[in-house]
Amino acid sequence: MMAKADFIVVGTGAGGLAGAISAKLNGLNPIIIEKASCWGGTSALSGGGVWIPNNHLMQRDGIEDSFDAALAYMEATIGDVGPASSRERKTAYLNAGPDMVRGLEAQGLGWRRAPRYPDYHQDQPGARVGRTLEGVSFDGNKLAGWLKTMRTSGMPSMVMSTDDAPQVPTMLRSFKSFSAAMRMMGRTLAWRVRGREPLSMGPTLVAQLMAIVQRLGIPVLLDTPIKSLIKDGDRVVGVVAGEGPAEQRLMAPHGVLLATGGFAKNSSYRRQFQEVDGRWSPASPDDTGDGQQIGAQAGADLALMDAATWYPVSILPDGTINAGIWERTLPGSIIVDASGQRYTNEAASYVNAGRAMLDRDKSVSAVPSWLIFDNRYRSRYFFGSTPPGVNGEFLKSGFFIKAPTLGELAEKCGIDADGLNRTVQRVNAMAQKGVDEDFGRGDNVYDQYYGDPNNRPNPSFGPIDKAPFYATRFYPGDLSTKGGLMADEHARVLRADGSVIEGLYAAGNCAAPVMGRTYPGAGATLGPSMVFAWIAGKHAAAKAG
Repeated sequence: MMAKADFIVVGTGAGGLAGAISAKLNGLNPIIIEKASCWGGTSALSGGGVWIPNNHLMQRDGIEDSFDAALAYMEATIGDVGPASSRERKTAYLNAGPDMVRGLEAQGLGWRRAPRYPDYHQDQPGARVGRTLEGVSFDGNKLAGWLKTMRTSGMPSMVMSTDDAPQVPTMLRSFKSFSAAMRMMGRTLAWRVRGREPLSMGPTLVAQLMAIVQRLGIPVLLDTPIKSLIKDGDRVVGVVAGEGPAEQRLMAPHGVLLATGGFAKNSSYRRQFQEVDGRWSPASPDDTGDGQQIGAQAGADLALMDAATWYPVSILPDGTINAGIWERTLPGSIIVDASGQRYTNEAASYVNAGRAMLDRDKSVSAVPSWLIFDNRYRSRYFFGSTPPGVNGEFLKSGFFIKAPTLGELAEKCGIDADGLNRTVQRVNAMAQKGVDEDFGRGDNVYDQYYGDPNNRPNPSFGPIDKAPFYATRFYPGDLSTKGGLMADEHARVLRADGSVIEGLYAAGNCAAPVMGRTYPGAGATLGPSMVFAWIAGKHAAAKAG
């Protein structure tokens, strides 16, 4: 069977959907193919933040930002790790990002800012607060039958925003947090009473994009994995896709956009390039590196394959991967290695904290590391979605280890007892002044974002001195890998010699990241994925004349 389109997009994450919309708005007739029986990719499982500096919502709210400030920040945090993070790529991202936001808004995507969410490296020039955008909550019923095939985490959806999330762990600790959480629950109940299906965060982003895709009449083919690229000479002009009798040649004279995601769940591929095999990643199970492998077969250069969006995670008793962020940022907790020593700022960016665990493990056993906390911490804060003081299943399963003294806790965990005691004694002494002299925890607005504002003088740093004491294992997980096909500022895939593979584009986690090995702010994965896919659609249309 043979079908024909102007442009083929591979993948239904936020990047793939945005790329198809861009191609359509610029005069092409794209088709989207997806190997899974559901759509949305890892984007649908994410927080849904999109990092877009100098966007018009900031301007509307009177928040000072500029291209120059954003570029200075990207240069300071990312540096130069090769062509993927070239000045041309950074410039293209910063120029096209605001254009994409306005373009999707004109098509009906409702944006809002996360006004309190800070960039992750507040000590760097050009850092700002409030560059992260997200979709407004959306009624999933508007998708009709497409709602049933959207990828989901299985968790009940709420009417909430990114800035609502920090209120959850402290909702029984302060009236302000409790009120915010009750308002969030009230909004969700009101939606459901009216027969609406609330989608927020990652789900609302992909759902709103899919609603635009459907309104524009862009075909989406599920259960259609890409097998290979079709070439006419050196130019890519289509794909072979589908399984068995359903295999077909899909021709696309104006190009193919690979937006297939990372290789988080390809254990053999990960072992080739990284220190982990993906068992601790909550990424989509279909995140298996198809785009990287098929692109490489076509002659593409691969770069930054050691990079990932690292994220310290815990494994809950039911096997669920808890990519929690507040557990390690709330006061009264620390992370230690097997020697009982701290080795990083626990409240730092999840990418930095996860990378620090892997680096530490090269010299001292740090996989797993141990989150150490006391009874005060456990009686105040949620652990994931589990309320304070609710420990039964956690203790029974061994997820929480509990002891009346730090020495006994260390013995149960296999941690050096003297090392742990010395570490906690030092933490407690520093906590009296509220200053982490070793790692600077809590000395900037990002560290404090998921902290406890009622804990003074440092919302993120406090003593561990109220028995009994607890420990739980943390592992170096990731939201996905970041390395992939080298692409230029137009999202065109490049060979190792820098020449362009005509007709082939790449965006998202299957492309080598403009953000390099770092993570400037919330949405620094979805932002480049969508923006470079948007660029690809426009460029392919311009080449088509």
